[in-house]
Formats: sequence, C-alpha cells, structure tokens
Amino acid sequence: MKAKYLKIITLVISLIGVALMFMSTGGDDAKVGMFINFTKILLYATVAIVLIFSVMNLLKNPKALKKTIIGLVIFGVIFAISYAMADGAAAYNGKNEVMLEAGSTSKLVDAGIKFSMFLGGIAFLGLIFDTVKSLVKS
Repeated sequence: MKAKYLKIITLVISLIGVALMFMSTGGDDAKVGMFINFTKILLYATVAIVLIFSVMNLLKNPKALKKTIIGLVIFGVIFAISYAMADGAAAYNGKNEVMLEAGSTSKLVDAGIKFSMFLGGIAFLGLIFDTVKSLVKS
C-alpha cells in the first residue's frame, strides 16, 4: 500500500518537474527561476530525508555507527593531511591570467584536489590488492 502512494507522489513530482522544464525553455527569467527553485526544494528535501534515515539506521545499529565514525575520522585525517600540504597559491589559466586569487579559497580548492587524489590513489591500491589477492587464490 505504501509503495502505491510513493509511486503516485513520484509521478506528481516528476510531472511538475517536466512541466517546469518545458516552461523554462522559453527563456523567461521568472519561469527559469521557478524551475531552479523547484529543483532546489527537491534537492534540500532529498538531502534531509537521506540524513534523517541514515542517522535513524545508524542509531539502531551501534556496530554500523562505530564503523561510520571510524570512517569519518579516517576521512578527516586524510583531509587534514591534504589541507596541510595545500599551498594556497594563485591559480592561473593557459593564458597566464589569474583565475583564483591566493588565499583561503585557493587553499581549500587545492586541499580538495589533493584529497581527491589521495582517495583515488587509495582506491587504485585497493583495486590492485584485490586483483592480486584473487589471482593468488585461483
């Protein structure tokens, strides 16, 4: 019974989104603004629902909560290392023009890039380890 109501709600939201999308293709700023506001509301509602249900599930399962906290601490340590390694210098484009001034924003961007590189490297090492492990087993 719940699934039926969820399908109806999903259909109504989808139809509103499609209607607003077609209305906004005319280029009228007010209609485009309505579409953007609707999209923002859907994004905020989705994030709120995901956070609420995630926290509820974590509180019901203490072992999962412990693993989540350990994972967040590891992410925090990796980001702290990335932030410490970031220099915060100005960023230049191909024409040698300043794209991003030196400062805290530049340091955060550099830290984010380094953080992504660290996580990508860890994922790559995990892939290699898993491949070698499966080759050894067979």
